Amino acid sequence: MPVIRPIDRWFIDEVLPHERALLLKAQRLCGNCEDARDMVQDVFARMLATEGWAAITHPQAFMMRTLRNLAIERMRRSKIVDFRQIVDADHLGLADDAPDPQQIAEGREALEDFQQALDQLPERCRTVFVRRRIEEQAPRQIAAELNLSLSTLEKRLSRAIELITRALEPRRRQDYAEADEAGETAMAE
Repeated sequence: MPVIRPIDRWFIDEVLPHERALLLKAQRLCGNCEDARDMVQDVFARMLATEGWAAITHPQAFMMRTLRNLAIERMRRSKIVDFRQIVDADHLGLADDAPDPQQIAEGREALEDFQQALDQLPERCRTVFVRRRIEEQAPRQIAAELNLSLSTLEKRLSRAIELITRALEPRRRQDYAEADEAGETAMAE
């Protein structure tokens, strides 16, 4: 009786449904059905060989990026390259994961707000929060080193989270209001 491994289930559920789209892109890139099928099989082989397969949150984007890289590799090895292939490889519609300057600035502001909220916590709550949530230490280890019961540790952690949430609430409301305004403006245009 064959056993289905977790990676097999993931491959069936998350990878195979994108085979047709992948094949179409591969055909556009190489112009040859046989080569396109070979490239798709190479992408599938790489997906199955990927160590961190469970951490791939967007398998289709990952496969398209892999396909693009394979196409570029093949073009480099080829002596004659059709310019349409180069253009198609550049325009696969891959999302740029790099944050834009506005996202970087907003991220820095959010980090500063969080740091202020953390600095305003009572010392005992801050110590527990930092060790558990930021340094990711085990609760039993923290409790033992601080000479606390697990119940007290959990209460301090809960209190820290509540205080940080309250401190960040005005920023969250502002972000939602700005998002609503942007949505209304886009709809009006």
